[in-house]
Amino acid sequence: MASKTGSTPATYSPSPATHKKKRIPIADWVCPDNRGFYQCRPAYLRTGAVSTAAGSAYAEFGNTKVIVSVFGPRESKKAMMYSDTGRLNCDVDVFAVVLESGGSDLPVVISCASLALADAGILLYDLFASVSVSCLGKDLVIDPISEEESYNDGSLMITCMPSRNQVTQLIVDGEWSTPKIHDAMELCLGACSKLGKVMRSCLKDVVTDLKE
Repeated sequence: MASKTGSTPATYSPSPATHKKKRIPIADWVCPDNRGFYQCRPAYLRTGAVSTAAGSAYAEFGNTKVIVSVFGPRESKKAMMYSDTGRLNCDVDVFAVVLESGGSDLPVVISCASLALADAGILLYDLFASVSVSCLGKDLVIDPISEEESYNDGSLMITCMPSRNQVTQLIVDGEWSTPKIHDAMELCLGACSKLGKVMRSCLKDVVTDLKE
C-alpha cells in the first residue's frame, strides 16, 4: 500500500445516474483501475486537515476521499452515579464527511477516524485499520471500488488493531463458503497490517515536522 503525494482535491457534488451500467460477466472481470485482485489502491493520509478541530485527518484511497474531525474531550452531560473513588465522564464527538465516494467508503472512514483520534491526543489501545474485500465469482478483490461493490456476490470488512493482532469488527454480507471466507479474512488482515504501518508513518512524520 503506497502513499500518494499531491495537493488535496476539491470536493464534488454527486449527480444521479441517468442509466444503469451493463453487468460484466464475472468470469471475465478485470479491475477497471488496472489493479491486481489482491492489490490495494494507492493511499494518501495526512493529519491536521481541520484547524478548528481538536484532531482531524484526511484520507484518499484511489477516488475515495474522506475527512474526519474530532471535537473534545469535553464533560459528559450524562448523569453520573456517586462514586467513593471519583470518576470523570467525558464525551468525544467524531464527524466524518465523504468528499467523494469511490468504493470501500466505510473502511476508509474508520481508518481515517483512527488517525483523527490520535491527532487529537485521545489515548488509544492501538490504531485501528479497516479493509474490505468483495467476492466476484471465484475471485476475491481487496479494497474494491464502487463498480466492483455493485457487482459483487458478497462483501467482507474487517477492522483490527494491527499491533495487537486483534479484530475489533467483522461485517459479512452475501453467501460465502468456509474456505473462501477464511481466505478473505486472511487477505484483509494482511492488508490491515500494511495499512497500520502507513498510518503510524503518517503520525511519525507529523512529530518529526514539529521537532524541526
